[in-house]
Amino acid sequence: MGQEDFMSTAEDVADQFLRVTKQYLPHLARLCLISTFLEDGIRMWLQWNEQRDYIEATWNCGYFLATCFVLLNLIGQLGGCVLVLSRNFVQYACFGLFGIIALQTVAYSILWDLKFLMRNLALGGGLLLLLAESRSEGKSMFAGVPTMGESSPKQYMQLGGRVLLVLMFMTLLHFDPSFFSILQNMVGTALIILVAIGFKTKLAALTLVVWLLAINVYFNAFWTIPAYKPMHDFLKYDFFQTTSVIGGLLLVVALGPGGVSMDEKKKECFSVCWTVLIMSKGTVVLAYSGGLDTSCILVWLKEQGYSVIAYLANIGQDEDFEAARKKAESLGATKVFIEDLRAEFVKDFIWPAVQANAVYEDRYLLGTAVARPCIARRQVEIACREGAQFVSHGATGKGNDQIRFELTCYALYPGVKIIAPWRIPEFYNRFQGRKDLMEYAQQHGIPVPVTPKAPWSMDANLMHISYESGILENPKNHAPADLYLMTKNSEDTPNAPDILEMEFKNGVPVKVTNMKDGKSKDSPMGIFSYLNEIGGMHGVGRIDIVENRFIGMKSRGIYETPGGTILLHAHLDIENFTMDKEVRRIKQGLGVRFSELVYNGIFQTGFWYSPECDFVRHCIAKSQENVEGKVQLSVFKGHVYILGRESPKSLYNEELVSMDVQGDYEPCDASGFIRINAVRLKEYHRLHGRSSTKQ
Repeated sequence: MGQEDFMSTAEDVADQFLRVTKQYLPHLARLCLISTFLEDGIRMWLQWNEQRDYIEATWNCGYFLATCFVLLNLIGQLGGCVLVLSRNFVQYACFGLFGIIALQTVAYSILWDLKFLMRNLALGGGLLLLLAESRSEGKSMFAGVPTMGESSPKQYMQLGGRVLLVLMFMTLLHFDPSFFSILQNMVGTALIILVAIGFKTKLAALTLVVWLLAINVYFNAFWTIPAYKPMHDFLKYDFFQTTSVIGGLLLVVALGPGGVSMDEKKKECFSVCWTVLIMSKGTVVLAYSGGLDTSCILVWLKEQGYSVIAYLANIGQDEDFEAARKKAESLGATKVFIEDLRAEFVKDFIWPAVQANAVYEDRYLLGTAVARPCIARRQVEIACREGAQFVSHGATGKGNDQIRFELTCYALYPGVKIIAPWRIPEFYNRFQGRKDLMEYAQQHGIPVPVTPKAPWSMDANLMHISYESGILENPKNHAPADLYLMTKNSEDTPNAPDILEMEFKNGVPVKVTNMKDGKSKDSPMGIFSYLNEIGGMHGVGRIDIVENRFIGMKSRGIYETPGGTILLHAHLDIENFTMDKEVRRIKQGLGVRFSELVYNGIFQTGFWYSPECDFVRHCIAKSQENVEGKVQLSVFKGHVYILGRESPKSLYNEELVSMDVQGDYEPCDASGFIRINAVRLKEYHRLHGRSSTKQ
């Protein structure tokens, strides 16, 4: 077996070990790492008087200060251990334990003993790695520091931790002429250099763990020495300190070397060479959000050999698009397109939904459903323009978005190939949750969120915000008070209503005017944005529902659609005011069908360009020709109240309907009308024997 074969086999064994222990290794590493602090804290308790007397005699600091020193060590070490093991305030615990190391280094004169100083520094290296790990679990201690690629503090923490850890092994080197000693020194030196520079890091660190564990058990077997002998405490201290360094190395094995390492540089170089020089599989346009999922997908696609173009759609969400651009570029996107689609989103997608009175299952106004095809349409345009053979997205394999995205692509670009990572076993088996994505991001220098993630997922656009997953998956759980972002709670809304006048033409709003202050808007985006503002201020448009997904499962969703809710009330009113009864009945059926098809991703995508779609859209548009006029309404405390309406094409005849004027109507005509309609009812009841008429 050659050297390369041996290394390959060794790496395979290490990878197999990591796969088996993946869930438990970080916990074991933390336990080992804090073991020396735990032991020392307990020793402070059991040897309280001896420790106090030693400090008092050595530093001549007096009884009180010596007692404070022992108490600080006791509480600081045991408290820090509890926080680390419970994974609460880990970063503060790390800084506290750093302080204990520094304090003991001075108090016990370790500063002048090179061997013990190097071991204390190695222990600090383990804490530095723990601090780096904790940054992925909570709010960063460096919250004001930008985290772009390898310049993030976390990458340098991992580098510093690795370098300090290897100092432990330098204390184990023995300078004697025996063959075994020379071989041990050579192998040990090679391994610590590999860990320090981050080359073959996991394999080298795992080897050092095995080596150090064997040395620790053999040379520091304190349990073989009677407890009353001084050597017992010395070996015990050495044993647990070495165990803590083993914990630091296990963190290196579990988390990898970080971005500042030869392993990561080698991966980047290999990825570039593989993609650009060897066998690029082609160009893929990725619908990119800048979040953790699509950032990991971007890097993963590069690993698979694709050249990636990142595409971000601005459909009204609150997003730092320039930061997202820089992030995509830093991750290796060959081009980044940021497209402002807000105006066409309103005109081409929201307005047709308004004309159709589109409501899914009686409550959901389809804010996400109408946005996806808008995004996908431009994605296809970019793919065609750039000559890309592939498109990709971050939609999961359980939801409707995958259908909405992909049917658009197939309809507008029939020859396109779609890469849906969350339906590829190689991808979803590797990334089984957010934790796996975070680990991948750390290993590849992908900036990760520095603030705690909300315990639910959120999708926002100009039309609405949707909330689902996390704590909301239990349909019994109430929505937290701080969940809503677009609308105010009822108790926080104004105590006076806003009176709006909305003008319609062909079933779409052309102008909105606030009757209180005279403010008006007449552009599609201006109208919708203003309605969002007014509706949000008054807490309009909140719903909490369980809906039926297209693929057969029920899901809980919470939605805020303030502007859309106001528009629905106004459009329903002016439509009923101007539309023939029978036409409206047919149109209502088309509206329900429209809503189902939009939700399921068919109407607004592949179905959009089909013959039946052309027919349905033509019918809805035809029904809206006379939907014209003005509606006045009140928006107040979560409700929309219609106040009045007028239209030059109204079918309302005041004289005809008045109780005071007969008009062009003969009341006696109703008798024949009633008798004709009664024929069917008489026959039905005769057949079922319910009639009281004697036969």
